[in-house]
Amino acid sequence: MKRQTTTGWIFGTVLVLVVLLSSCSMLGDAVVGGISSGVSKGVSKGVEQEVEKEVAEEAQPSQSKAPAAGPQWNQFMIMQAQMVFSYAFSAGGMWAGQKEYKPGEYTKFEWSMEGEDTIVLERAYLKELEDGKQWWRVSWEDSEGLWIWEVLIDPEESGSGQMLRMRARDADGNQGEVPVSGETVYMPPAELTKESVQGATVAKEKVTVPAGTFQSDHVIYMAATGEGQVEFWLAPQIPGGVVRYLISEKGKGEVWTSDLIEFGKNATTILGSY
Repeated sequence: MKRQTTTGWIFGTVLVLVVLLSSCSMLGDAVVGGISSGVSKGVSKGVEQEVEKEVAEEAQPSQSKAPAAGPQWNQFMIMQAQMVFSYAFSAGGMWAGQKEYKPGEYTKFEWSMEGEDTIVLERAYLKELEDGKQWWRVSWEDSEGLWIWEVLIDPEESGSGQMLRMRARDADGNQGEVPVSGETVYMPPAELTKESVQGATVAKEKVTVPAGTFQSDHVIYMAATGEGQVEFWLAPQIPGGVVRYLISEKGKGEVWTSDLIEFGKNATTILGSY
């Protein structure tokens, strides 16, 4: 798949999400699932799951690449960051892993959706500042290019991931500081209780992914729409506690899957963010 399709698919995804979510009655300055900066926090997680379903079925390329420079590039990169953070931090609006990332820890997952290019999705906790603010990196890579975002987040601001700074690099190598004005880069996933995770655990089993073989807890929840499932394989030695996760849909099987391909403890800035 050429970059026009992959990059355009990312941008098309954002447009589909904006169209679907903006039909809701509450508009504001927050984000549902970290996707669209013009949609209210009050929209339910059920809508978010429905959006993921629609994206899997309908998203089409609409733009070949980011604008080369200037305000359009800045806004484009913010919108893309919101979408990619959403996928990196949650599945179906939740995250079943019970282990927090520590500074320096990172994971990379191979993300697959039928009919689309395979994506490598990175989530890295780079650094915690003395005042509690956090530097995170997400990246999105396919066979045609690598997109990188490093974002300083205030995790305590209104319970959301409010951006304070951003540096970014697009797949064509354009890189720089992106002006931000307090946008929300993502909404934290639903925090599941230990009891909820225990109740949803259907088996203790070994699972093999590209990063290795792990003894794991297999956890299954119904999707928010009730028409599918969200599954996790949990291993406490992994940052974030998850080695595999997927979303399936009734009648269609697996809509998308994510398998751990790499993890470690030595992540640091690659864009000169600090």
